[in-house]
Amino acid sequence: MKREDGRKLLHAFFGNSREMAGEQRVMMKQMAAPTRERSLYSMMEHLLSLDDSVWHLYAWSRDPLEGKFTREQKLAYGSRAAECGRNEAELLKKGANVWDIAARMGLKVSTPQVPVGGGHVIFAQYREPDSVTIYMDSARRAQELIQRERLEGLLGKQAVEDVLLAHELFHVTEYRKKDTIYTRTEKVELWRKPFSNRSRMICLGEIGGMEFALRLTGIPYTPYVLDVLLMYGYDKEAATALYEEIAAFAGDGKGRLICWPQVLI
Repeated sequence: MKREDGRKLLHAFFGNSREMAGEQRVMMKQMAAPTRERSLYSMMEHLLSLDDSVWHLYAWSRDPLEGKFTREQKLAYGSRAAECGRNEAELLKKGANVWDIAARMGLKVSTPQVPVGGGHVIFAQYREPDSVTIYMDSARRAQELIQRERLEGLLGKQAVEDVLLAHELFHVTEYRKKDTIYTRTEKVELWRKPFSNRSRMICLGEIGGMEFALRLTGIPYTPYVLDVLLMYGYDKEAATALYEEIAAFAGDGKGRLICWPQVLI
């Protein structure tokens, strides 16, 4: 698949903003085969060594406007979005139970195993104005992988569903502060004539949400790592190919856009 075609897709795990109520990330089921088999432990270990610039470029690769910015501009926007996420997390009680925070925010949180109707794997979902759903089958699979592959030393003991919920709480915050929060108000002008058209950069909300979840839960890793872990619970080959795409951003900074099994987040 061509890179420009891939940009038209909605992407992995935390890779898509909630532009509309209930809008989710979609991963299409056409998989580029990984170059070789890799252990989950070795992939996690390597992903944990990557710095923020890699993850910000990875997030940008999922944004429809990705081609309009230089690498330096993307990293600058990413840095400001991450700062936004940190600041919003600080406004809440750091280290507090995320489920208690959700209750305090007046949210309706449901935890079914899988979505009604089937056909897609869904990890978590926010529907405006106040509904969050955490699908526990994916969280359970990831938790079992952490135990079976002995990943606790790398990822800690925070429950995966806590991280999923924390990320969704940022999108709730975005909705409630849509007129003032950086990840919603920062826009780029696409054209001026015959009228000005300014568009949001959807990846900013995802970058902010990752940093928010990291700070709120106190986990020792960027939640973007869960893209690979959660994928691995359903398709090892797809997860390995996604890992290779992410790792490529640490090289030439461009990555290798792929397609993978259909997943709505």
